[in-house]
Amino acid sequence: MRDIIVGMAGHIDHGKTTVVKYLTGVDTDTLPEEKTRGMTIDLGFTQIKFEDNSRVGLIDVPGHEKFIKNMSAGASGVDYLILVVACDDGIMPQTIEHFQIVKLFGVTRGMILLTKRDLVDEKRYEEVKKECQEYFKESFLERAPILEVSSKEIESYKRVKALLYRELKELKVEDEKKYFRMDIDRVFSLKGFGCIVTGTVKNGEVKVGDNLTIYPKRREVRVKSIESHGEKKESLGSGNRCAINLSGVESSELERGDIIARNLLVGDKVDCKLSLLESVPKLKNNQRIRLNIGTTEVIGRVKIYEKNYILGGEEAVVQLQLENTIGGVLGERGIVRNYSPITTIGGVELLFFPKSDFNRRDLQHIDFLNTLSKNSDRVEELFKKDMSLDEISALIGKDIELKSYISSGKIYLLDKKIIQHEILDEKLKLIENYLIEFHQKNSLKKGITKSTLRSLLLNELSQKEFNILLDLDKVKESIKVVDDYISLKDFKIRLTREEKDMKEEIFSYYKNQKFEINSYSYYFNQSKNKYLFEKVHAYMVEEGFIQYLEDEYFILSGFLKESTKLINEYFQKNITLEIKDTRALLNNSRDSAILILRKLDTLKITKNIDGVRVLIKN
Repeated sequence: MRDIIVGMAGHIDHGKTTVVKYLTGVDTDTLPEEKTRGMTIDLGFTQIKFEDNSRVGLIDVPGHEKFIKNMSAGASGVDYLILVVACDDGIMPQTIEHFQIVKLFGVTRGMILLTKRDLVDEKRYEEVKKECQEYFKESFLERAPILEVSSKEIESYKRVKALLYRELKELKVEDEKKYFRMDIDRVFSLKGFGCIVTGTVKNGEVKVGDNLTIYPKRREVRVKSIESHGEKKESLGSGNRCAINLSGVESSELERGDIIARNLLVGDKVDCKLSLLESVPKLKNNQRIRLNIGTTEVIGRVKIYEKNYILGGEEAVVQLQLENTIGGVLGERGIVRNYSPITTIGGVELLFFPKSDFNRRDLQHIDFLNTLSKNSDRVEELFKKDMSLDEISALIGKDIELKSYISSGKIYLLDKKIIQHEILDEKLKLIENYLIEFHQKNSLKKGITKSTLRSLLLNELSQKEFNILLDLDKVKESIKVVDDYISLKDFKIRLTREEKDMKEEIFSYYKNQKFEINSYSYYFNQSKNKYLFEKVHAYMVEEGFIQYLEDEYFILSGFLKESTKLINEYFQKNITLEIKDTRALLNNSRDSAILILRKLDTLKITKNIDGVRVLIKN
């Protein structure tokens, strides 16, 4: 089980940092400017240690409106929320915005702490308590525990800690073997150590000696050492605060918002499911926004599929076209804020990094995105796209076990390329329909060549991938490959009576010529049905009844065999063969003898040495 992260959120000066101090013994206001201002500007990280020596990570996120982007960076990894509301102020604007943000990030468990209890009377306390019960009704905090705390009563914090321990024992968190991933929130350099990056491990495990990549810069780095809360570690899993000493990069080359990971997809266009807050009247197509995801903020525009706008409380699939590149995984959540004035307007769930240009009317792609947004088999859905296994694994965030998909017939492997069964069916249908039409137009051809069919219909496949596809059992149920020709499995050449008569006519032409070769045009011009002659002649050549010599000259296959036999017999008694000898053997003209000899040269039976043939001995 990975480590649990507890998030502390609430309005400025509602006492979050004081609660953290009493729960952990650590003051998370560590930055000098935080001490001066008396508020948490950046994320404060520490641990809560329980009596049984178990511990959980705690993030004290900032409460000031200007630092909401830091708050969203913390909330992106929170499993359990402690929402702080001061009894004297009650629910404030940032209380609401913090709650909206953690809800958009998918947090589903938490408690409410009513702080500064000693500053108000019983009546005011009950008013604030009722206010919380009514405001958070029909949310994940509807049945959440509500506790009161006071800095004058240390026992109140002990009660909170005891209840938190029981709550977290019941909490089930995701425990998948995902790729290591950490959003960098701080970069610095120490003398004698070099570059150090910090963050909270989002997924997977990091080990000393690991070779990783900084995204989106794609800088290869190596892990020299790891620390967590001041302790040296050989490895560290998700949910933990982490400092990594890196080799292969300078601190000046990195920045907050970068991601250190094993494998990640990046892009400046990302398809998402966007959920608009009910309080937002409308989000228009092409509206400028700010996206807070991980530890980065990036500006971009919302392109809405199908619609011109989204109304408050609605969900829609959109494409965010960003001014900078981001990295992410399927299902990762982010916050969308208005460009100006800066207010939270909704949340997004990352779905896909598209390669093609945006087409708001692409219904097939919209269906694909809607399916990805559901808890169906997202991996199988991604197999439908033109993605490599490495790209799919990067988007999913973990290695994919292909055996079950292959054994169940959901995917097929074409060398290193994956093809999903529905896509294979589509391609197979495409081939079948083409062959039906081809056979209708070319009834005397045994099929189309593999190279021609691939270039016409499946040029996205390499020759090797195409050959593997043709050899699949599913494909061979309806399609056959003979030599280099592809046809429908049940296709057979069936000559009509008229075609059979033409076949006999052509036979008679070549039978009468024997070894005295006439041109194709000579016989073509003699025929009364030239279209049929051309069609049947091509069939006879393809089927091997007639052998091509060169240019427009042909010979019956039987006569070519006979001429080969006569010449072989000649070489049993002679070393060389001249043209005049060939003429005497075959009783033909010089030109005809030369045509036959050249054919034998091509067939590697004879070899021409200065006009004299010798037999090639195999």
